[in-house]
Amino acid sequence: MTCKILFFAAAAEASGQREKIIEASVGATVADVFASLTADSPTLHSLRQYCAFAIDEKVVQADALVTDGCTIAVLPPVSGG
Repeated sequence: MTCKILFFAAAAEASGQREKIIEASVGATVADVFASLTADSPTLHSLRQYCAFAIDEKVVQADALVTDGCTIAVLPPVSGG
């Protein structure tokens, strides 16, 4: 399955990119996808406990199944004022 990953804020900085196309296995969850993305990025891995995720613009839990052609957003917390 092909999925598009969108990285925002600190996740984009940690990954060094704003988007990436990946291949995911059938039955993969958001957590599985994030684990594969962080295998080569300790900085991105360190954000895991703070990130929220969305599939096709709907916030989901990390155990949500990904589908072919979906877009997964990695949403770290942001601050502002």
